[in-house]
Amino acid sequence: MANTRYRLRSLPGSIVTKNLFEEASGEAYRHKWIESEKSGHDLGDAALEDWHRRFWHKFVRERWIQHIKGEIFWPELDNDDFGVLETSEFDGCRPQADKIVEILENGGENLDIVQWAIDTGQDMGCIMRILGRLDLNSHRLVSKLDSTGREFANKLRSRHRPRALVVDDDPDVRNLLRALLEYEQFEVVEAVTGEEAMEVVQSLRFDLFILDLRLPKRHGAEIAYYLRRHGVHRYIVAIGASLDEWHECDLYDCGFTHLLKKPFDLDRMSIIAREVIQSLENAP
Repeated sequence: MANTRYRLRSLPGSIVTKNLFEEASGEAYRHKWIESEKSGHDLGDAALEDWHRRFWHKFVRERWIQHIKGEIFWPELDNDDFGVLETSEFDGCRPQADKIVEILENGGENLDIVQWAIDTGQDMGCIMRILGRLDLNSHRLVSKLDSTGREFANKLRSRHRPRALVVDDDPDVRNLLRALLEYEQFEVVEAVTGEEAMEVVQSLRFDLFILDLRLPKRHGAEIAYYLRRHGVHRYIVAIGASLDEWHECDLYDCGFTHLLKKPFDLDRMSIIAREVIQSLENAP
């Protein structure tokens, strides 16, 4: 949908800018998590492709409406379209423009707009000028934004650099792990409580999980078990000062793949991080 014939213009610093594909990624992984939980097992790429088939076009259409209203700037969409409904271009047709946007937000198409205009005796010249400027038919994703479900799922997998989730209520431990993992080229997401962790894993894909066992509100072992139930079978690391209180086999049964007692060996953690990266590089 990006069109190079338009001149890029600068935006005020107050304008919110978001990445359309990152937003779609969060929606798709949340859908995968929910559907996998209903099924009792990880649905994998099939759930991502299902989201794409059912929701992708509606998702992009809603973002395009935000774009033309000037609410959020989506760089993947035409720069020249941003905020077009708020410009003086439609000053003589402001009520009609507002109504047209309302129809679009409710899923209407050009024919619905034209029918409304005829039924209510609108100035058809004004209506056609608005429709011509918005050029709704060209925004049906017959463009580089469109893709098959398989292409969409593949893009999700390949888009991000390795990502780790670090869950610990001790900020010093989180800072230490962040520094180590970022050195190994990971993107790092932190959570302080078990509940925060349970929420974030539903909308982002992670390649490495590092979980303190004693967390506020939810135990680290509970999170590991939850991840295992949803098809995560590798690189779930337990850290804790009291690992001796547990039988190792119980922790492995919960879903952990590595157990590191605090204070843990940084070299061992680096080895695990590099194993993750190597496994991703060797993945088909």
